[in-house]
Amino acid sequence: MKNKILYIFGSEWFGMAIATLAVSQVFFLVSKYLVNIDLKYTGEVFFGLGIIMFIVIFILWAIRGLTIHDKKYLHWNNLTRLSFIALIPIILFIMDHILIDLIGMSKLLAEVSLYNYFFSYFLALVLGILLGYRLYTKEIDKNEINYAIIIPPLSIGTSIFLATPLMGYYHGDIAETIYFLVLMGLGIFFFLYIFIGSIALSGHVSNKSDSTLPTAMLPVGVSSLIIINLLSIMSFGKVIGDITLNFGTVEFISILLYGFEVWNFIVVFILIFRKTTFGYLSVWAYGFPLGLFATSTIKLEAALRIPFLGDIFIFIWIVLMILWVYALINTYVFVDRIKHSVKA
Repeated sequence: MKNKILYIFGSEWFGMAIATLAVSQVFFLVSKYLVNIDLKYTGEVFFGLGIIMFIVIFILWAIRGLTIHDKKYLHWNNLTRLSFIALIPIILFIMDHILIDLIGMSKLLAEVSLYNYFFSYFLALVLGILLGYRLYTKEIDKNEINYAIIIPPLSIGTSIFLATPLMGYYHGDIAETIYFLVLMGLGIFFFLYIFIGSIALSGHVSNKSDSTLPTAMLPVGVSSLIIINLLSIMSFGKVIGDITLNFGTVEFISILLYGFEVWNFIVVFILIFRKTTFGYLSVWAYGFPLGLFATSTIKLEAALRIPFLGDIFIFIWIVLMILWVYALINTYVFVDRIKHSVKA
């Protein structure tokens, strides 16, 4: 019975931790925007909760892989679960970024963060390569083709969250190396999204599985992440040779991408109310993309000084909180259903 319960802890559970960390990050942004210290404290609570979730889920996931011998290669043979492993480097990037924001950069934290940056970056890169290899070589089930497969390329793009404070601390060769990796990661992320995202869209349109429908929110996060990368890279300054970004160009591209974000968000928002996704863990997939959407919105508001973007930011925050609670309820229903099936 213990093995049956342990078996449910696949990599898709990492979605719970990253969604909670996304809520934490947005609370910090809202606290700064509204100048409210209580919201900052609430963000700290969600940050602690996200860390606890990640540690517990990671331990259970690792034990499951080591003890259930006939399931060791389940993630290798399932594209969805292989893709969800890429949430680990995203979680490590985001956790480190929030920690630096909370306590400030110190020599020790800078050194630990630098090691974490390289480890998480290359973990994301390796997982992206493995996904590409499996896409080309594996006989694929139609249920495996959903938006979850864009998580590995997405994960390498999230390195910008940790790269930004590191670029502010380090100089010389280290800064140039980080800058090079950020630009390279953005290229990998963008072009793989075009390729893999097209496959994922095709899978959703042809399959229309309720269990994977929430992952349709991920393209919102993709566009947001490109905007965040562009705005952050522009702030790095002239680090490598003559590589610079003009604000006008960044503004133009960002607004174009933001239009796609808004369109995709509205479509998925309608789907949330029109399609039943109750009792699925995949609803946690709403969290991280909305967190990125909120972040890109407030960054655009700060850069462009367009007041209504602040109102949109607050609206996204409210939606994110509602969907986080909804995902928590779904998780309870999912676990309760598993417990009854085990007893039966």
